[in-house]
Amino acid sequence: MSKVDVKVIKDLTESKKRVMTNVVQHLEQREMKKRSWRWQYSVMSIILTVCIGVFLYNQFSGSQEQSASIPIVFDEKFLKFSLGIDPEEKDPILTSDEKLEFESYLQLESLYAYAQSKGIVPTQEKIDKELETLIELSINENNAKFTEQLEKVNLTKEEYIEQYTKPMNYKYTTINSLLDQEKNQYKDVERMMLLFLVERDALNYFEKHYSQEIAYLREKYDIPVGEKEIHSKRGAVVAIKEHEFLVVSHADESNIGKLSIDEIVEKHGNGMWFPLIDPPKTLSPGDYVEVKYNQDLNIEGKNIVRIADIESMEILEEHQ
Repeated sequence: MSKVDVKVIKDLTESKKRVMTNVVQHLEQREMKKRSWRWQYSVMSIILTVCIGVFLYNQFSGSQEQSASIPIVFDEKFLKFSLGIDPEEKDPILTSDEKLEFESYLQLESLYAYAQSKGIVPTQEKIDKELETLIELSINENNAKFTEQLEKVNLTKEEYIEQYTKPMNYKYTTINSLLDQEKNQYKDVERMMLLFLVERDALNYFEKHYSQEIAYLREKYDIPVGEKEIHSKRGAVVAIKEHEFLVVSHADESNIGKLSIDEIVEKHGNGMWFPLIDPPKTLSPGDYVEVKYNQDLNIEGKNIVRIADIESMEILEEHQ
């Protein structure tokens, strides 16, 4: 039985409990009245029984409809769409850019699967709100590209929204709900840093529970492990916080502790925050390190400071 089925049954059970509790309370109150009214109890019981049946049927049907609309993890149709591959092509040969896109697809699926494992289900209000935004950004503001996508999948606009936009929107909304929940664990970090931290937890979960599916797709599309665009940054560790650390290239160890973090960043014109994941036990401010990462982004309002994910880190004995 899937997690979705378990949830449907749980919801159904809780609904039944609420209805039956109300029925019992109602009958207990009626029992205190005159016995001359007893004949009405049979009629009332029949009515209530029918109401319960209708209520439970509607609850179950609604739950079934909702579960049917929940997209699955690893839908290959969405993988092909993400890679820009013709859905009808059986054995596509991927370009290097498409192979990199595969890794992004895995990151998305890992976050979605991780959210599902935590029982996260977004509200319909959130889903509808995000859908409006997604349609506006991906369709209305990019009409030329959208028209090209429609031709590729041979669908009308309405069919496209139903088959692609809505399922992807559900995944994005679920991931956003996951990040909102995980803020309690990773406090006082930027939203993108939060994403990088949760993403590592998600990938660990994903590789443990979906290793066979990942291996199958890598073999099918000829994508070896480690097919990523890796960058590196060398510099001094200027600050270490609970969940992140800052590296500034060309920083002088003697300035650490004398100048503020902002002053050091301004002086050298650069700075990059990395998630503090499995760091060396001896890592300290002033250490000269080389950090390898896959992607980085600007911090809003701070053009010379960036946030990056992390692939690996090494403490170097001396400046090189």
